[in-house]
Amino acid sequence: MTNSARIAQMPLIENLLALYSVDKQVRGLTSRVESAKIYLNVQKRQLDEIKLERVENSQQRMQHQSHIATIETESGSIDDRVNHLREELNKAVNDKQYSAVLAEINTLKGQRQAFEDEELTEMAAVDILEDSAKNIKTRKAERQTLLNAATVELKTRETEIADQLVELEVQREAAASIIPEEALSTFDSIADDYEGEAMASVDVDDLKRREYSCNSCSLRISLDALTTLLGSSENIVICGSCDRILYLKEDTRQAICPSK
Repeated sequence: MTNSARIAQMPLIENLLALYSVDKQVRGLTSRVESAKIYLNVQKRQLDEIKLERVENSQQRMQHQSHIATIETESGSIDDRVNHLREELNKAVNDKQYSAVLAEINTLKGQRQAFEDEELTEMAAVDILEDSAKNIKTRKAERQTLLNAATVELKTRETEIADQLVELEVQREAAASIIPEEALSTFDSIADDYEGEAMASVDVDDLKRREYSCNSCSLRISLDALTTLLGSSENIVICGSCDRILYLKEDTRQAICPSK
């Protein structure tokens, strides 16, 4: 008789336990890769955020620098106008003309001062952004280093588990193939919900008082549920609290119902 044939003749609960064992190994290996993928994706996302921050910083600097260039152009125009007015001031033929030219010069000087103040503000903003750009550049380099390391780590883990994972997945497929569809669906659903922890043993809390509990959540197991577990290994009993599939270890079964 082949090994798979012997397994197929085993009770349902024992077959589920066999599946549970290999399923946990598969999930344990894949979780190593998944955790590396998650870490890699975090590094990618944070690097993208830094790149976006760098673009926004560059755009803001360009805007401020463009404004500075505009201010300097306007200031240059004012300077040219003031120089022209000073020539007219020297040529004034009467007090009225002199006063009018002088008034315009003073007005332009006020505008020129306002532009200078505005330019100083813009230049200060550019200095702050340039300092920030240096910080962004440093953080980008650091994050890129982490990303590179995370990429290598993921490839390393994938390589390390590749052969073992293929073998275990074959074993899992074989173990799953002999379990009835409904029972397999129940097992898979619970395993997916609880990171592979689909089954839990029954603990004996007080044999004389017939007190038993779920090993996963410590919920008291009813005598009806225990009787079902003792009566047949083909029945699935679900814990009412943690939803695990309950089973009896052989020593627990012997403690409850000693062999004669």
